[in-house]
Amino acid sequence: MSEPLEEFLKIQNDIEQTKRPARTHAEGWEPGVAWDGREGTITTDALPAENAPDWTTILRVWGLDPERFTVVEPVLFNVWGDPLGRLNRQWKGKVIQKKAAGDADIDALIAEIKKHKARPVTATATGSAMIVAISDLQLGKGEGGGSAGIVARFLAGINEVEARWRELVKMGRPLDRMIVVGLGDVVESCDGHYDMQAFSTDLDRREQTTVARRLIVKALTSWARIAPQIIVAAIPGNHGENRRNGKAFTTFGDNDDVAIFEQVAEIIRANEAYDHIAFTFPKNDLTMTLDAHGTIIGLAHGHQVKGGAETWWAKQALGLQPVGDADLLLTGHFHHLVVRQSGARTHIQAPSLDGGSQWFTETSGASAPAGMLTLTVGDGGWDDLRVLPCRIR
Repeated sequence: MSEPLEEFLKIQNDIEQTKRPARTHAEGWEPGVAWDGREGTITTDALPAENAPDWTTILRVWGLDPERFTVVEPVLFNVWGDPLGRLNRQWKGKVIQKKAAGDADIDALIAEIKKHKARPVTATATGSAMIVAISDLQLGKGEGGGSAGIVARFLAGINEVEARWRELVKMGRPLDRMIVVGLGDVVESCDGHYDMQAFSTDLDRREQTTVARRLIVKALTSWARIAPQIIVAAIPGNHGENRRNGKAFTTFGDNDDVAIFEQVAEIIRANEAYDHIAFTFPKNDLTMTLDAHGTIIGLAHGHQVKGGAETWWAKQALGLQPVGDADLLLTGHFHHLVVRQSGARTHIQAPSLDGGSQWFTETSGASAPAGMLTLTVGDGGWDDLRVLPCRIR
């Protein structure tokens, strides 16, 4: 081998010997980002040991926007020395997505749930009222067990209301009064509401009003034993109207649904033992309002509602009508339970105690269970809603 060639090979060998050997990263320290959808880790390439990583730059290198992502503790590092005696270091940090303003902290929420301890519920010092809705009895209606079935369900309801009152008191509800509302259609009437009515009723008008009056007197005198105060209100429905050729021909106030309650009031007031029962009725209006511990209750039968109860209610508010100021609107007429909330206001449609409607079932295939609506009302709004089933024994 010639001398120039030997010298060249020797120089080449010295150069190769001075190259830094290829570094194989330790397992788990491969540079890059691992992301599981919620959080991840980011690992730097080798950096001089004395340099702290610039995470903003490193995030951008790996395609993560520093405005949306950040690196948090704990931050790990791995150090090794090269053949020239220089220290090199890799950094590994936890990457999370920055929370937008108002985002909940899931870890804090879970911690709050874990530390929760059960505490006894204490009754509020303010009073509350139990509402009992008498709606759509339609005494005299011959379907679904007829008037006998209606009477049996109502009598069962008297007992169930008393049991519900005692249950609420035992639960710590500070009940100081019962509010009994007649939501209309107490009687079926005999003619003028639908073609088959005269054929399908099982009591005449005088008999209907007699039975209805006796039932309501029985209910109020029974509930008077447990309630320190009872307030009774009633509004007119369509079946209580005096009709000729299918149309009401007198005034809104000339209505059996209110007249029956007025007769009951005269009977109750004749006995001093029931001085804690008070009555209030509209003169010639289809609606009225009551104040129960600061909650305004609006009453309407529902036959005057056009376009849905909430639309009708909104129009009443727009027209500055008293029922438009109600916090809680109670209606009947449609014979099934509905509860709709809109902001601070609630519309509750009461079920009926009649035996159902064959025509409605034949045309719609649907039916609704009978029941008596109860709930409590106080300065915080309404609560404790329950439909008593009024089961016939």
